[in-house]
Amino acid sequence: MPTILLAVTGLSPAIVTETIWVLAHESPRVLPQRVVFLTTGVGANKIQEQLFTPLPALGQVSAWQALRDALSAGPDELIAEPPRLIGAADPATGILSPLEDIVTPQHNEIAASFILEQVRSIVENPENRLVASIAGGRKTMGALLHAAVSLIGRETDRLTHILVSPPFESLPGFFFPSQPGSPLADRAGQLHHPAAATLALADVPFVPLRNRFTDLNEMPGSFSSLVEKYSRTIQQDANRPRLIEIGYRQKCLWIDGIPIKTSLKALAVLHFLLECQEAKRTPIDQLEAAAQMSLWLGDAPWIPLMAGLHAMDPEGIRHSLNDLRSALKSTGWAIPARSLSAPPFTLRLR
Repeated sequence: MPTILLAVTGLSPAIVTETIWVLAHESPRVLPQRVVFLTTGVGANKIQEQLFTPLPALGQVSAWQALRDALSAGPDELIAEPPRLIGAADPATGILSPLEDIVTPQHNEIAASFILEQVRSIVENPENRLVASIAGGRKTMGALLHAAVSLIGRETDRLTHILVSPPFESLPGFFFPSQPGSPLADRAGQLHHPAAATLALADVPFVPLRNRFTDLNEMPGSFSSLVEKYSRTIQQDANRPRLIEIGYRQKCLWIDGIPIKTSLKALAVLHFLLECQEAKRTPIDQLEAAAQMSLWLGDAPWIPLMAGLHAMDPEGIRHSLNDLRSALKSTGWAIPARSLSAPPFTLRLR
């Protein structure tokens, strides 16, 4: 599966060489086939100057070539594409020009849709694996890339941030620990050898929302339209009654057919509260719930299954609800914190 590194970059494109160096030293080794830079006009100039131009400090080779040599990259590995520039159309001329920077809400909207489309161009090919770096560029660019990967990324994709030990994280001329050349001087004139740098790659968690929206016929092209469509569908989910099935003999709860193992006490607490809600007499607090549930248990035909559970106290209600909330976290349905009422449901016993 080809790996493609996609990185938002700004004034410090060395975050890309640093990221690649760490990926190449993972086990198993990861060496991207292609590297895609997302940047502005100013960022593109920095990429050319710092990564692709031969540098005297590196023995008259570019930082990119030095990295490829150090990692023994093959002819089809570490192929850097020309930077993809975030651009806006001039309404007077009809010409698309790269943004020099992202400084207005309009620029931000343009960048959001542009970044989403670049992510889409990679993830829609099932043979590609995406590694997306949020380490460079303005913070808004990293935030937008995180959002784009969350919206349409897959479990097989990665979202990363690079961690570089001081002073190398801000030391001009540092690209990766095994780079050729002499030690690097900081502003105070103190020398630091690149080999002393410590680099680590932090994987940033994200929720692949596309898994919930496989039923959508198409995903809108613009960032704002996709967010709006996802939000509307999630709101419909929240208002849709969920089928809640309780099985005392199985010690199991089913949410729309998804089994959740839990204790008999927790099942009884949930059953009691849902019946109260159906009867429009939800207790006002855990003290009232405990008193009412003790009476409810006295009439319960399933009591023989529950090893002497004939009464309930407020602390038992609280513990059972905490256990239920933890167990139900992955289902998207649960009794909210500090509440005794559940979202819409249909209750059945198995």
